[in-house]
Amino acid sequence: MMNEDSLISRLEKGRTGFFDLLWKRVSEKGDFPALSSAVREIVEAMHDEDHNASELTSAILSDFTLTQKVIRLANSAMYSAIGGEITTVTKAALVLGVDAIGHLALSVRFMDTLSNSVPDSGMARSEMAKSLLAGEIARKIASKANLKDVEEAVVCALLHHLGRLLVAFYFPEEWEKIAKITDGRFEAENAASEKVIGVSLDEIANEAAKRWHLPSKIAGSMKHHSGSMSANIPGSAEWLKLLAGFSAEAAAIAAEGKPGIEALVDKYGEALLVPLDAISESVDSAVMDARENALLLDEKAPSGKPENASERLSEGIRNFRAALQEGLSFGNALNLALETLYSSMGFHRVVAILRDGGTLKGRVGFGHGMPEILSGIVVPEIHAPDLFHLALSNNADLFIQDVRDPKISGKLPPWFGESLLDVQSFVLLPMSFNNHPIGALYGDWSHGIAYSVDKSELALMRSLRDHLMGVLGSSRK
Repeated sequence: MMNEDSLISRLEKGRTGFFDLLWKRVSEKGDFPALSSAVREIVEAMHDEDHNASELTSAILSDFTLTQKVIRLANSAMYSAIGGEITTVTKAALVLGVDAIGHLALSVRFMDTLSNSVPDSGMARSEMAKSLLAGEIARKIASKANLKDVEEAVVCALLHHLGRLLVAFYFPEEWEKIAKITDGRFEAENAASEKVIGVSLDEIANEAAKRWHLPSKIAGSMKHHSGSMSANIPGSAEWLKLLAGFSAEAAAIAAEGKPGIEALVDKYGEALLVPLDAISESVDSAVMDARENALLLDEKAPSGKPENASERLSEGIRNFRAALQEGLSFGNALNLALETLYSSMGFHRVVAILRDGGTLKGRVGFGHGMPEILSGIVVPEIHAPDLFHLALSNNADLFIQDVRDPKISGKLPPWFGESLLDVQSFVLLPMSFNNHPIGALYGDWSHGIAYSVDKSELALMRSLRDHLMGVLGSSRK
């Protein structure tokens, strides 16, 4: 029976009205709108069986800070024994797997959002800190359980707090009432939320999970645990739910300086199948050095072409050649080549233009406007007197420093001006197979500084393109 004093009892549309109001406040205030968009993009890329590696890489590369932190974590002690040094998101996805790198990106993005948010109330800031601490506790315990995909456990622990975070951020008065009722008792939160708001925290979390299309294992771990503490295989859905619940309770106890960690370890220990002393050590370590992995350091986005572009390209080519020794498909090699160009030259965007029937089309790209802008990049088979056709038909590499130069602007194809409005300079590296154009690698810089490309840089980019074409040639033999 609904409490007559609850929030939804005072709203015209009741339960529906509450969620309408919640999502309205989320869209108007704070960093959660950007988070929800990023979460959907990453999750959709993980679910795309045909293009998940390239789509996921693109989703991560669209955020420079996320890119740097994913690469840094992929090279941490937790993963270093898996596949040597990782310098690109593409290699991270290949070595660690799409699911692992997707969960890694989700955990970093969620932690960044919480850390950069400035909620109105001290109670909301407290809940934010508990969520971050819970994520670190889960990370350390999952590592001791020898989980292959540690970051899935971290995501589960972080998102276990989502219901209370949404209420604390966007309904601070109601959250204060809930906190007074529960007085730190996790098991009482759902009942208190139903009394104050009219819906439980689990219901709120479930609505968010559906809205963001979260995987079932993650969505299930967002609910409060109820029932027996039976042992479960590490990494299973029930085990992740138990770990998320334990991490949340441990974080709350530690953050508030209350006794009870030992009793909590005894309560969950056998079900988690991790030695009790290892669980206790994980909690202590997380409390002491939650920021040790530098997840919360500020990073500055790149501003155009770096001064050491040649060095970056040379290093990128060495890594590319090393990756080829491991046996890459053309699709994965293409992603790696694009990412190498993108990061080494500081391009605004990079695009692979590939043959599709009688036309050449933008197939995959990283950077600004991706992937929406790809549909506007179409080079017809029929010859036209423009620079793109000229470069492709003659297999000639092309660098244009200023597209607004009257001598240049009239020689660009119509689709260029319609789809690439913000371009000032670009590089085009045609790809030819058996003397027949099959595509090109394209990179550009936006309006601002008219960058130059020297002969050595163009030669290095050409070398990267040639190594890529070698993969295609060997695959067709």
